[in-house]
Amino acid sequence: MATLIQSNNELFNPSSSVINYEKFILPIRLGVDPMKHLLVANFHGDPEFEMLEPQLFDDDINGKGLRILRYRKDKKVDIYYQSGIHIDPNTFTVGNGLGDLEEAIIDPARFEITSKGVDIDIAFTDKQGRKVELKIRENTSESEGMPFLAPVGNDIKDPKQFFLVYMLGFDFVKKEGTEIHAQIGERKLVPSSFPIHRNNNKVYFIRYSSRPIIGTLNPPMNKPIIADLSFPGSKKVDNMHLVTDESGKVVLMHTNDSNSTIEITFDPGFPNLLNISDGETEKGKWTFRIEGANITGGTYKILRKQSIIDIELDVTQHWKPKELPLSFKLFTELVNSFCKWPSTYRWTGHVDIAKDFSMTGAWERKVKK
Repeated sequence: MATLIQSNNELFNPSSSVINYEKFILPIRLGVDPMKHLLVANFHGDPEFEMLEPQLFDDDINGKGLRILRYRKDKKVDIYYQSGIHIDPNTFTVGNGLGDLEEAIIDPARFEITSKGVDIDIAFTDKQGRKVELKIRENTSESEGMPFLAPVGNDIKDPKQFFLVYMLGFDFVKKEGTEIHAQIGERKLVPSSFPIHRNNNKVYFIRYSSRPIIGTLNPPMNKPIIADLSFPGSKKVDNMHLVTDESGKVVLMHTNDSNSTIEITFDPGFPNLLNISDGETEKGKWTFRIEGANITGGTYKILRKQSIIDIELDVTQHWKPKELPLSFKLFTELVNSFCKWPSTYRWTGHVDIAKDFSMTGAWERKVKK
């Protein structure tokens, strides 16, 4: 380890002129998955399908265009996407797994959110040769959306990563003044109703977000983060900013795209795996935030056994919604899976510091669905 006297723009504490550097091993990866718009529509009475979920993208990671998820009653999910969309099956986790995964010509392909609400008109032909149509056009007075955590992780049986979809500008489609049509082949889909009124209006169980933010934690990886870090200091590594304190531990990780910020804080800071002695155990807490809002968190535990270091990230905190209308807040308390599902996740991993820092790890559901 070298101790240098210098000044640079990576200092966490600019008033300090003594900066220590060391090779840091960190078994945690944080990411943000951009999405422009999102809509989830529930239907009832169909023998095959429960939901349609159009997603709109315009970014360097996912590409530009539409991706349509079709939720089946066997809990598998079909995915149809335009040619400009990129999909990584290694990290894409939904329900009980993938059903159809097909590139499709989607025409029309309109997905807009205006001052009058949702304006969506999409159609494509599925793998079975049936035409799938979804058209929704609201004509309502402008209403301010709310922030809401989508319970998408609640139905995933074998997660490949931990991801949180935080929907800003979230709202439900109002019944009055809305034109709606949904059909698969010869069968018309009947939209479900939601039992709670929104601003004294009856609504469908069709919800949307004008600005969804998706944060991800520890996708499949065979190496930890390996970086030369200064402390106290800050450095960008693999699209993440790592911030260390005076003791040489990571106290903050954050990443962002053009308009979203995802972060994790550690208390106490997460230690360098190279600094843990044989037989030593380190413990602490972590908090996951999106756009500054606490979403969830939990505990970490590190144990070294000779050259093998065992790591556990346990999610223990429920989502505690804020800025929701009273009726929706009561609803999330009554249907507690909306808030409790993150705490059913746990990640365990192992790093071998004697074998080129090889790493294995996986997420599990503590409560099987």
